Amino acid sequence: MKFHMEGDKKDVFNNDFTVPMTSPWTAEIIEKGKEGSDEPVHIINTEAVLNGVTVFHPSSEGPAPQRHPIAIEKKNGLFATTYLLSQIFEGRQVSQKYPLMIKSMQDTGDDSTEKIVETEIIMYCLRMGMDDLKNKLPIEELLKERILNHFRGVFHKAEEEGNLFGIMNDDKKEDKTLFVLPRELIETNFRPFLDALPDNFTKACMEAMSPYIDEANVTLGLNDDTFKFAGILPGMITHSNADSIKNDTLWWKFNYEDFINDDYVMEAASVVYYPKRIQAAIVIGALVILVSLILTSRKRKKS
Repeated sequence: MKFHMEGDKKDVFNNDFTVPMTSPWTAEIIEKGKEGSDEPVHIINTEAVLNGVTVFHPSSEGPAPQRHPIAIEKKNGLFATTYLLSQIFEGRQVSQKYPLMIKSMQDTGDDSTEKIVETEIIMYCLRMGMDDLKNKLPIEELLKERILNHFRGVFHKAEEEGNLFGIMNDDKKEDKTLFVLPRELIETNFRPFLDALPDNFTKACMEAMSPYIDEANVTLGLNDDTFKFAGILPGMITHSNADSIKNDTLWWKFNYEDFINDDYVMEAASVVYYPKRIQAAIVIGALVILVSLILTSRKRKKS
């Protein structure tokens, strides 16, 4: 399998879609000039020989990475060998987590929408962070809902008063395209509940929220990415959902919209027949039938 990434430095080296670059993968980083621009084009090429199932990003890496496991299977038979290819770009489930993000990704430049999306992200990350702490620092379900309702009320009031920009102030952010956990806002709004919470719960909750913040940033970063996938299968293609096929090469082309909610699945199968084995089997089969007929005929004559 080979990966080829190409674009400006920020797009190629960000975390929205990372390619493997450590053993057994061999990687090459190239920088070349771009006609009519002072900004060079950055390229990453990486490749490895795969067999079976390759996960790329195990669950231990948290919810953030864009997962795209690939399965390659070869089935040897007496008369043919079949090849199976399946790769899944796992859905980001944005509509379930923060529905307004889809609208924000389509309406770029609308700051008011972006602020509301940020509150959606905070609410989702807050809920998930508290859920992840239920074994380490358990709290009653009723208290958790009170905290979530309190945050909803804060955001709703700020939006009604036209102060959402004020409480979500991110002027100090170095990268305006990234969403950063508003620690001061979180700490301030946890204070009314400190007496009912375990020690250091606020700090632990923000740490638990961080992987989900990363998840949201990866989703936002995938917004302008386009993917092209080519698969080469030996023999005759027997099944595929490819966009196009040329000889033994299958082509898929898609972007973030294809897996923003549900999985995007690429699959194909091919077969290589062994004509000599088939011919031999036919000859042997014919001989067996002929011998059987001769023996049957002799038995009838004797009887």
